[in-house]
Amino acid sequence: MTLALSALAKKLKAEGFDVVTLTAGEPDFPTPFHIKRAAIKAIEDNFTTYTINAGIAELRKAIADKFKRENNLSFEPSQILVSNGAKHSIYNALKAICNKGDEVIIPAPYWVSYPEMVKLVDATPVIIRTTEENNFKMTPAQLKRAITKKTKALIYCSPSNPTGIVYSRDEIEAIAAVVANADLYVLSDEIYEKVIYDGTEHFSMGAIPAVNDHVITINGVSKAFSMTGWRIGYLGAKKEIVAAAEKVQSQTTSNASSISQHAALAALIGSDIDLNAMTAEFLRRRNFIYDAVTSIKGISCIKPKGAFYVFPNVSHYIGRKVKGKTLKSGDDIAQYLVDEERVVVVPGSGFGAKDYVRISYACSMQELEKAAERLRRGFAKL
Repeated sequence: MTLALSALAKKLKAEGFDVVTLTAGEPDFPTPFHIKRAAIKAIEDNFTTYTINAGIAELRKAIADKFKRENNLSFEPSQILVSNGAKHSIYNALKAICNKGDEVIIPAPYWVSYPEMVKLVDATPVIIRTTEENNFKMTPAQLKRAITKKTKALIYCSPSNPTGIVYSRDEIEAIAAVVANADLYVLSDEIYEKVIYDGTEHFSMGAIPAVNDHVITINGVSKAFSMTGWRIGYLGAKKEIVAAAEKVQSQTTSNASSISQHAALAALIGSDIDLNAMTAEFLRRRNFIYDAVTSIKGISCIKPKGAFYVFPNVSHYIGRKVKGKTLKSGDDIAQYLVDEERVVVVPGSGFGAKDYVRISYACSMQELEKAAERLRRGFAKL
């Protein structure tokens, strides 16, 4: 859904329309200079051949050190698998642990690819519906009710795409207690861990001793370091899972790009000055677009504590008529905003929440200002 709407926006722009695109989860900042310089040096040093399938030794050590330093996770480099983006890491992990007919629990709203990747490995997604009133957070009781004899794993994301919510340490510990009793695997998607606001703290479930062997921690460099196109993600897990996931990768893609691995190494061992500046700018944008969206009559929205999305509830406008057509869902409202105001958002149906739309504020403030004006105007017409 996200890619389809991004393509639509590009098509409209190519046709000469002034389109504001609020779809892609892609920072608009350039990759920091020291990271680009490391990649250029790798090319100049002819580091352009295959690497070890799991990733170069220096990068896997840097990832293990990062996990220990920042997340209190203890991994040997042999317990790290570097892949072609965090999405690839998630798929490798699912393929490694799931058999046909297994169930994988996913709280909704979810990132659009989770259920589809579960289906691709012949497992069955089991969706837990969370509510805006509960800050879109899955409760331990909900998780417990969803578990069956076929349950193999849970996937969750904190900070969350699309809602921006962040699970607290207490909330994660309560979920971990259910996981420990049920003997499940957990795929903890932590790709947005560094894009976090308001003094909120990120906590990794894998740091809890009772479940550390159950947790597969997923991360990467795309979001925090503005490296989406470099395609480097990674996972840390117990050796048996990593060995199985590595076999999957060896038969599908082999190693991640040698050049990108050196860039990722520079990102992980380098200064956080650029990262902190980007996060500060995301905070400024969050405050602006959140205030703009919640100023629109009838729209409610949880204030995100991380990532770079707001996820407003547009159900107040479902049922309104435009040019003889009834707007029946968030999908219809998203299409209306494209047609009437040339502003592109992502319908919530792709995230398992049909009464919502996702707005990415990973674009410039100038674009957000135009978007805010168009959103106010578009909803005022309704």
